[in-house]
Amino acid sequence: MRIIYSGTSFTLIFLMFFMLNACSGIGENNDNLGKIHFYSLNALPASNSNQSRLKIGVGPVEIPRLLNRPQIVSRKNETEIQMSESHQWGGSFKEELIQSLTDNFSALLETDNIEQYPWKFSFKPDYQIRINIERLDGQKGKSVYLKARWRLLKKNKEILVKHTNINTPVSGNNYAAYVKALGNALVILSKQIAKHIQ
Repeated sequence: MRIIYSGTSFTLIFLMFFMLNACSGIGENNDNLGKIHFYSLNALPASNSNQSRLKIGVGPVEIPRLLNRPQIVSRKNETEIQMSESHQWGGSFKEELIQSLTDNFSALLETDNIEQYPWKFSFKPDYQIRINIERLDGQKGKSVYLKARWRLLKKNKEILVKHTNINTPVSGNNYAAYVKALGNALVILSKQIAKHIQ
């Protein structure tokens, strides 16, 4: 028996074969086939000598709405924003950022008496750190830029208001290096604030 394929039949068979191959590759380790990578901000390691009696309140911390999303935000250039669907935060970016700052302050000031805003009524901080992050982004393979305004209160009295600009290099051209640089910028900010706390 002789089977004759028309042009239309051949095209349909080819398309079915292509689609089956594409579907079979979705589970493979391939960045181009829908795999999502999740990230978390780094912070300073915890101090082994947290003996300070200082009570520190962190917050409120404000961030731009642009950053408060699952996708990691970077820049293609000075005016064009890029949001990656395949590289996302493991949780809420704002919560990640506040936790990173809290861990940094705990390590730098050697205290476990640290709470995030809003804290319980019974907690009376010696110092309160209010931070408004105005910008925290950059370009992969180049640098990360952090712009922030922060206020330091001592016993509910404002003692310092500062505006900080930080530019830190990104050590690689991938998202892991970019996220590491974001965390490094927050460490630098934390150190600048902590040196004013005694």
